[in-house]
Amino acid sequence: MATTIKLSVETRDRIKAMGGETYEDTIIEALDALDKQRFWAEADAYAAWLRSLPAEEQARIQEAERQESAALDRAFDGLG
Repeated sequence: MATTIKLSVETRDRIKAMGGETYEDTIIEALDALDKQRFWAEADAYAAWLRSLPAEEQARIQEAERQESAALDRAFDGLG
């Protein structure tokens, strides 16, 4: 199913200049890149927040994350 969106001529030309096989391919590629950039920005912000905590709090959080990861591993091991 397709839809029509209104774009300025400048935006249309920018999409076309990106060189994708279709406009949709170009837009999907741009959205994927934006998703990736936002993911890593959030990961960097979390890491900075974690580093800002006292060492004891960092250790407590990291141990809780290790336990959660181990629990997930055990759950997935049981699926096989």
